[in-house]
Amino acid sequence: MELYNHVDGPGRGHRKAIPATCQLHRGPVGFANLMVSKQGGSIVFDPHVTGACVMSLDEDGAKLLCNLLTEWLG
Repeated sequence: MELYNHVDGPGRGHRKAIPATCQLHRGPVGFANLMVSKQGGSIVFDPHVTGACVMSLDEDGAKLLCNLLTEWLG
């Protein structure tokens, strides 16, 4: 699976789209993108790239998520 960069210019490294599948709406992988961005000291998740339901993690939450994914995925 590949990350897609949807921003041009100096901030391009702080925003990536991850191909995903929405469990509610179904569809193939990549049907729904998960936009992940770094905004200040937070990591922000924007499912569907609409801004309708945005979740953010502070540094501690982001580190916990990173450790958990590393544990699960090896």
